[in-house]
Amino acid sequence: MSAINLSIELLRTFITVIEVASFTRAAEILYRTQPAISLQIKRLEEAVGYSLIERNGKKISLTERGEALATHARQILRLNDLAIAELEQRDPAAILRVGLPVDYAVNALQTCLVDVIRKFPDTKIEIRCDLSKHLLAALRSNEIDIAVALFDGDDQQFLFRNWKEQPNWVGANSFEILDNTDIPLVAHPYGCVYRDRMASALKLAGKSWRIAYSSPGIDGVQRAVQDGLGLSCLTAPTVKGGMRIFSEQHGLPILAPLHIGLFTRQTRLGSCGYAAIDAIVSTLEKYCTNADYA
Repeated sequence: MSAINLSIELLRTFITVIEVASFTRAAEILYRTQPAISLQIKRLEEAVGYSLIERNGKKISLTERGEALATHARQILRLNDLAIAELEQRDPAAILRVGLPVDYAVNALQTCLVDVIRKFPDTKIEIRCDLSKHLLAALRSNEIDIAVALFDGDDQQFLFRNWKEQPNWVGANSFEILDNTDIPLVAHPYGCVYRDRMASALKLAGKSWRIAYSSPGIDGVQRAVQDGLGLSCLTAPTVKGGMRIFSEQHGLPILAPLHIGLFTRQTRLGSCGYAAIDAIVSTLEKYCTNADYA
C-alpha cells in the first residue's frame, strides 16, 4: 500500500467541523461555503479510505475511524502551527482563556500555569474556575479556549486527552454510618459529577440520603468532611488528614469511575496555548496517581 500524505488543510477542516459540530458553522469560521466544506471532508475520507463523520439530520458524530484520526489530526495541526509561529516569530493568540474545574485538582492546575504566564508575557492569560459542566458549556459557546473538566465519558467534542480515575467514599475518622437514617452527604452544588456519582450509587443500592453540606469549592468540602458533617466522594490526592476511606465493608456501593478530560478549541491555539496544554498534561499525569489513561 502506497503512503498517504494527509493535507493540513483537510485536517484543519475536519477538526473544525468536529469542534463546532456543524458544517455550516465550520464554513463560516474557515471562510468557505458549506458545499466546499462537505467536499473537503469527502476528499479526506477518500484519502484514508474510511467514513469519518456520520450525519443524522443536523447532528454529526464521529465514526470509530474518525475518532482515531481526530486524535492524530490534533497533534499534526499542533506541530504545524507551532512551526509556523516560530518561523514567523509570532503567536496567533494574544489572549488565552483557560477554564479550570473547582471540582478537580484546581490548585495543582492553577500552579502549573504560573510558569506559562511568565514565559509568555505578551499573551494575556485569563483563568476561569468553575464547575466542570459550566466550563464545558463555556467552551462550546467560545468563551474559553482550553478546559479541564470532569465529564460523562461520551462527550468527544473538543476532547484532546482524557483520563479515568476511581473515586472513594470518604468521611472523618470519627464518622459512623447509622442504621435507619438518611446518609448525610457533603457535596458540590447540583450538577457536579461527584454529587451525581454519590446520588446514583446510593439510589441503585436502595439507600436514602440527604445533602448535609454543599460548597462549590474543594476546600469547603474537605473541611466539612474533616468536621464530620457527612460522607463525600473524593479522589486519593484530595483525601486529607483526619479522613478515612469507606467501602463496601461499611455497606456503601461502589462509585462509578470519574472521567477527566482536557478539552481545547484547536482553531484558536498558538504557542502559548500549546505550552499550557503541555503543562496541564504533565500536571495531570502526576496528579492522577491512581488513574488509568482512557
